Amino acid sequence: MVAPSASSDAGVSMYELPLLAGHTNSSAQAVNDAGDVVGLSLDENQDGYLVRWGADGSLTPLQAVGGGKGGHAVKIVEDGTVAGFTTAPDGVRHAARWDASGVLTRLEQPSGYVNGEAQDINNSRVAVGHLSTDSHTRPVRWGADGRATVLRLPPQADGGMATGINEWGEIAGYVYVPGEKTRAVRWDIAGRVHDLGSLGGSYSEPTAINDRGTVIGRATDEAGAWKAVRASLGKKVKALPSQGEGARSATGNNVDVVVANVKDRAVRWDGNDTTELEVLRGTGRAFVKGINDAGTSVGTSDERAVTWDAQGRVTALPLPAGVDRTQPIAINATGSVAGNVGSSKNWPVRWRAVIWR
Repeated sequence: MVAPSASSDAGVSMYELPLLAGHTNSSAQAVNDAGDVVGLSLDENQDGYLVRWGADGSLTPLQAVGGGKGGHAVKIVEDGTVAGFTTAPDGVRHAARWDASGVLTRLEQPSGYVNGEAQDINNSRVAVGHLSTDSHTRPVRWGADGRATVLRLPPQADGGMATGINEWGEIAGYVYVPGEKTRAVRWDIAGRVHDLGSLGGSYSEPTAINDRGTVIGRATDEAGAWKAVRASLGKKVKALPSQGEGARSATGNNVDVVVANVKDRAVRWDGNDTTELEVLRGTGRAFVKGINDAGTSVGTSDERAVTWDAQGRVTALPLPAGVDRTQPIAINATGSVAGNVGSSKNWPVRWRAVIWR
């Protein structure tokens, strides 16, 4: 690990993550609670190669399919296993899992399916996502052995996607229903599918499920306005209170605290208590990316990386001189933040993956 580029009064430092030989920039995509980061190292042609940055400073390339490059990592779990997709030389995406040494397991793609993506994985190395044919997309669960199970659809549905899985193996996602666009669903550990309802609009799309079985996401109401929603175990989706309209994203933690972006505001809900997250002095827009189980959120105030405490108070993360663009990606259980930094003096911005800790 290179020396810290900057530090704050609170003792937080920013560390730039190393590049593969001959590469010029990088992009972080996920972080685990051990402080391992996964993302892309990019060469001078901006071709990206998936890598894992260990908390010990190591840099490990992740294997690609048949000499391909690119791909995307959606999550890295505690033993260093990564899930996402890898891109073959012909441009086709294949759902994939990598172990801590970078060895690729291509997740099963049954006959008739042409591409796939993993969207989440738990610490049992069970992944979820979707597989596609030329005309349909199906929600899928891949076991720890890499074998695929196409998840059940409710009546009238003709496809869908699985977007999240918790440590118990419960799955959240949505299905395509003719005339309604998308409908939120939950699959229990026996594989049964449960309709989570809607707000009366055409779209209802979960993004995550926590270890309590609470599903979090977005849905449109009868007027077509997007709202952040939550569905407790055994319940239907409900709009979170006092948010207005225009929800752009929503996520949460394992104690049912939800954060979401509503137009240019970042909002936090603990039960029905609503808190608007502060912006830094001289800035006007907040965007929240995630929250850990301790209740600390991470995001941006205009272009500046920040964290928020449980009361919504904002703290700027340290930056070295010359850096004025940031993309915090995620915060882990210990409060370490993975993200990207760059300078507007270089256009397009040449991002570098970093970790604040």
